[in-house]
Amino acid sequence: MEVLFILLIHFFEGEAHTMRALVGDDVILSVDTQTSSDIGEAIVEWSRTDLNPDIVHLQDNRLTIYEHQNPAYRGRTMLSAEDLDSGIISLKLSNVRLADEGKYKCLFKSKENEYFVQLLVGAASSPVITLEDYTSSGLVLGCRAKGWYPQPKLSWWNADGHLLSTVTMTTTQDPDRLYNISSTVVVERKSPNRPLTCRVHQELFNQTRETEIHLPENIISGLARSCRTTDGLIAVAVVLSLVTIVVTIIAYRTVYRKS
Repeated sequence: MEVLFILLIHFFEGEAHTMRALVGDDVILSVDTQTSSDIGEAIVEWSRTDLNPDIVHLQDNRLTIYEHQNPAYRGRTMLSAEDLDSGIISLKLSNVRLADEGKYKCLFKSKENEYFVQLLVGAASSPVITLEDYTSSGLVLGCRAKGWYPQPKLSWWNADGHLLSTVTMTTTQDPDRLYNISSTVVVERKSPNRPLTCRVHQELFNQTRETEIHLPENIISGLARSCRTTDGLIAVAVVLSLVTIVVTIIAYRTVYRKS
């Protein structure tokens, strides 16, 4: 679901404020020029000094100038004409990307005033639980979450709210700087017929995603009996495949929490 963040800045030259947005959100960076008059006829420039070209949005006399705009922002920026009438410069940046993270400068040239905003961008996604294997100890469940930023933490929890010990924990980062995290846990044969939860959390953006799974007790006991025969091993492989489909498509619930 699209979320709109709005920040109104009242500070002076040289000062900066930090704000946060998630990938895919729309964000509005606003600065108050401390004047109530119409400033729509003036030249307004938003830029990032770490880019080349550095222009994020340029407007002169209410007309957007595209000639020097950085291609990465083409079609994603817009100034609010209504706010300009009230002396406020509001830049809407649509469909935020990870590459949008950086320090933005707003230059109101008729006043020669500069305003700065530090934008931090995060990313999150729901974890997916799969059935990985069956061992003498029980079922091996896997949990994977892709496309997080900054790096998150993954944990397993039982129905009583107790943290479970993991078998493996792996974190990688792709060329787009996004983190992928995965983990496995063993569900013992004698474990009660109660749900398990895989939770992924990122502290800086206060993002938490959870997926819950409920494995019926007869699945574990049935696999244990099947493993006693050669034909049973084949049956186990078939059951594992079927259960994996059930787990990934039907048997999980996602909880979405957002700051």
